[in-house]
Amino acid sequence: MTTTKYHWMLLVSLLLIFGHILESQQLVIKSINVPSAVKVDDVNHVILDCDYALENTSSQGLVVKWFFNDDQVVYQWIHGRHPLADNPVAKYIDLTYKASDDPFTEYRAMKLNKPGIDLTGDYTCVISTFEDEKAANASMVIYSTEEKFHFEHQRKNIDDKDGLEATCKAEGVYPQPILDISVKDLPEKQTSKPTVTLREDGLYNILSRVDLLDEELPEAAELRCTLDIPRANYSVSRKTIYYSSNFVDCASINVILLLMHLAILILFH
Repeated sequence: MTTTKYHWMLLVSLLLIFGHILESQQLVIKSINVPSAVKVDDVNHVILDCDYALENTSSQGLVVKWFFNDDQVVYQWIHGRHPLADNPVAKYIDLTYKASDDPFTEYRAMKLNKPGIDLTGDYTCVISTFEDEKAANASMVIYSTEEKFHFEHQRKNIDDKDGLEATCKAEGVYPQPILDISVKDLPEKQTSKPTVTLREDGLYNILSRVDLLDEELPEAAELRCTLDIPRANYSVSRKTIYYSSNFVDCASINVILLLMHLAILILFH
């Protein structure tokens, strides 16, 4: 083996060993634990945790930061000092909470009491020292289900034809919901865009209406209104039965015939 080749092999081996040493000394975020969806008033608190290990990295300059929606620092802990918080987290956070007994990770997490809808968003934890920095992110939705949910219908003349108007309304929902009116066993009908109102308290009201002709419907049509909050994987529905004019006419004729039949029986007995 030539001397030059030997030197190259030795250099590559040293570089691999050095790289392995550096890798073993790197700061590591082991996990980020953030609840994906939480219903308002359903829990006493939530914990957003960013579990990390310094490994062999020096703790000098250790800082834990939590960012809200990418660029807003809402929590900061500088090792050796007390943690600090900013809005919207500040009014919910318990700054005395410790996630561990390890003095280098004790204030890595945020304990948020009675979380509100304004905490919905993307969270990024950033762990840094003078030697290294690592980040991880996750999303959380604080959702509010409906305060009220009404579904009703009434007969309506549509272009001189018998029909109905179905109205569905939900109030006090968050995040922005979807409202859909459908008829069982019928193709989805194109409806007007729902009216969505953002209230001063940050919750949404939503209203949807649809007109349907009797001739398009079965005699006994099952109408359904479905309220969805996609980001929270939440869905609820209301249903009602509508009897078309054809069904009512037939039913009326049947009632009249039945009464006539009973009258004849009574008369001849």
